[in-house]
Amino acid sequence: MLAAGPARPEQASPETLREAERSAHEAHRAAAAAAEAARAAAAAEEALARQRAEAGRRAVAADAAADEAEARAREAAQVRDNALVDLRRRADALAPLLPLMRRLGQWPSETLLAVPVDPETALRGALVLRSLTRHLSAEATALREAQAVAAEASRQAEDEAARLAGARAEVRAAAAAVEEALLAAQAQRGRAEQEEMEAAARAAATAARASDLREMLDRLEQARAKAEAEARARAERERQAAEQAARQRAEREAEALAARQRAARDAEARAALEREREVLREREQARREQAARTPPPSAPRPSAPQPSAGRAQPVAGRITRDFGEGGAGGPSRGLTYAAPAGARVVSPCGGSIAFAGPFRSYGQLLIVDCGGGYHFVLAGMDRLDARLGARVVAGEAVGQLGAAEDSGRANLYVELRRKGQPVDPKSWYRGRG
Repeated sequence: MLAAGPARPEQASPETLREAERSAHEAHRAAAAAAEAARAAAAAEEALARQRAEAGRRAVAADAAADEAEARAREAAQVRDNALVDLRRRADALAPLLPLMRRLGQWPSETLLAVPVDPETALRGALVLRSLTRHLSAEATALREAQAVAAEASRQAEDEAARLAGARAEVRAAAAAVEEALLAAQAQRGRAEQEEMEAAARAAATAARASDLREMLDRLEQARAKAEAEARARAERERQAAEQAARQRAEREAEALAARQRAARDAEARAALEREREVLREREQARREQAARTPPPSAPRPSAPQPSAGRAQPVAGRITRDFGEGGAGGPSRGLTYAAPAGARVVSPCGGSIAFAGPFRSYGQLLIVDCGGGYHFVLAGMDRLDARLGARVVAGEAVGQLGAAEDSGRANLYVELRRKGQPVDPKSWYRGRG
């Protein structure tokens, strides 16, 4: 291994240069190996990107399932609450009649005979009592049915709550998978870049050392060759002086001969040029006649640019403002989704990240170049998981929504542009398959 620092002239030798060049070659091989490792890391990162895309799809599906389970749980709780209200209403209506019902159940005849009235009044009382008995029996039956409905509604609410807890656990698992994939990709990318930079720095330092040694040897060789060159130059000047006279005589003779040859060539060239012009005129005449007989071909219709393959819904949620729908700022140029708080946002297409960062009042904004003149704009995220210039595949997680608004939902704005003009993003989703 060569010592550090520039070599002195007395230390420079062909063996030292060969050793330095050998070290530089080894450093270049190490740099090439590091570059190959970086390429392997890039391939591994591409595989991780596919895994992140799958994890992103799972996160979107889990968000949708959790949202549906929460809605079902709210409906079940509402049914349970309505049943309990009906049960309390019926119980309150029967409460004043319970003592009378208990007395009639134990002493029906004695209750009627306890009041001294004439037979006609007693008969009417018996008829009223019979009607009242039927009414009380129906109310008791309705009360039991209301109790059964309330019990069933409570059971369904508990079942929906259990399913909601499972859906939320799936959301947490999907989010953890996305985070793990992102951290693994970032760590692997950082290691590969660090190793490549270190190998390149070592190769550059070794190459500089070899270059210094080569330059020093070149200067020594130039000093030794300078004296020999001066001697050869003197001999060359004498030889050139002797040849100059002979060359001048030969040049004069050659000029005279060349003048005669030029005159002959000029005559031949003029004749050949006239023949070539005649051939060109004949060809042009034939081309015009052929063009007059042949109809002009129709111009090919330009094909519309096609976007890159791969499409995916950007988030699990419902559209609250459609493309072209009016509002305070005029017709909407995209779609507005209402999604659960913290929902994962995925790339609707495969392509490269053209912009990533905060933008005015839109929060974190991402622009994906899908190819073919198509660009997707995703705005309103709280966190970005993709960097500028990165390649993504359709369905890969690129960000996450933040806290919910008063409605309990977070908003994501999605805009699709073709050659700079906004188009309806739903046409992109309908093109799947």
